[in-house]
Amino acid sequence: MAQVAGKTITVLISLVTTGILTRKLGVEVYGSFTLVTSVFLLLDSLADFGIKIIGVRETSTEKSENKKELFEQLIWLRLMITGVAFVLGITLIFLWSGFAPIRGEALVALSMIWFTSLAGSMEIIFQSKLKMELKVFMDVAFPLFFLIVLWFWPGLINLLWVFSTYLFARVLSLMIGSKFLGNIGFNLKIKKINWIIIKRLLKETWPMGVYLIVFAGYDRAVDSMLIQRYVGIAAVAWYGLAYKIYSSLVQPAYFFVNSIFPLLSADHQESEKEFGLEWKKRLFKTSALLLVGSVFLVIPVIYFMAPWIIQVLAGNQYAASAGVLRILLIALFFSYIEHLIGFTLISRGGQKEILWFGLIALVFNLGGNLWAIPRFGIYGAAWVTVLTEALACSLMSFKLWQTIKR
Repeated sequence: MAQVAGKTITVLISLVTTGILTRKLGVEVYGSFTLVTSVFLLLDSLADFGIKIIGVRETSTEKSENKKELFEQLIWLRLMITGVAFVLGITLIFLWSGFAPIRGEALVALSMIWFTSLAGSMEIIFQSKLKMELKVFMDVAFPLFFLIVLWFWPGLINLLWVFSTYLFARVLSLMIGSKFLGNIGFNLKIKKINWIIIKRLLKETWPMGVYLIVFAGYDRAVDSMLIQRYVGIAAVAWYGLAYKIYSSLVQPAYFFVNSIFPLLSADHQESEKEFGLEWKKRLFKTSALLLVGSVFLVIPVIYFMAPWIIQVLAGNQYAASAGVLRILLIALFFSYIEHLIGFTLISRGGQKEILWFGLIALVFNLGGNLWAIPRFGIYGAAWVTVLTEALACSLMSFKLWQTIKR
């Protein structure tokens, strides 16, 4: 319930924020904002490298006396990989021509990768201890602080102002998160690196880490970069607005499945004593019914309201976004199912199989976009997204069916 309430609030905050940004920045600048955030999702995925998901799985099965050290080594690992992502980000900013007009703004946006990494480490602790309500407070505080400053700012804003204010809001939210960690008796002081644990964690996380990078590539970065090249920066803004709404609609599924992931990963014998035999199957079936029921309620409502939503959020300049949003709603169904199936596979140690599925989806997405975007523009990109989600969902479903059958 805390996750649902929190995500509802953050989605509403996100939509209000998007509406203000689209109008205050204009199509061209909002297109640049979308391009930066879409490309940097790749770097955020590298900085995470599957550590958050696998970390929750490992700490959910680890004996209580070993959890503190495991938490500390997870934080060390995130910091090291974040450093790699940061260096790659600086290289990209100065070598890729797409960032040439906005290098200063991109550097400010890139600096937030360190704070996002720290937030991810805190989430591992909150989630593993099933303190979802504390995680939700931290999650809500970040966009809420930004919205408050944006709402009451008296003057004009530009891209540098946006990224600087996001950075400020993230720091404030982390201060709240640190306070909550103290309240549950967790001290963030980190001891020396234990290379044995680091190597063990890397062995478990690398398939998931590569998959997340691949997923970020075909989920946002490939689309935005190819649309900028073949259609223009204004089209990036139109597509980005529709995708922003679509990704907000996906978030409830992610947060719901994220909440039950520690239970999916829990030790079988201990959990069977508490919940009964075959309780994981009941958990999976009940979760599937909730997700399918939710998405079937959401899709028709958003489909009919799409033009009105775009008009209210951004005005007539973004009218093309409504058609894109309606296409992306088809992908929403596959995405909801894919979240549950994917996390279930990870709980069973299936991250390597998911990586292969992600690589197949990336190749399909890249090839599809190279063919569709020059011919059909942003609508072609939307249909390729639908087909990519359908392909990934089908591959994961077949693998899970094989796993259960055994």
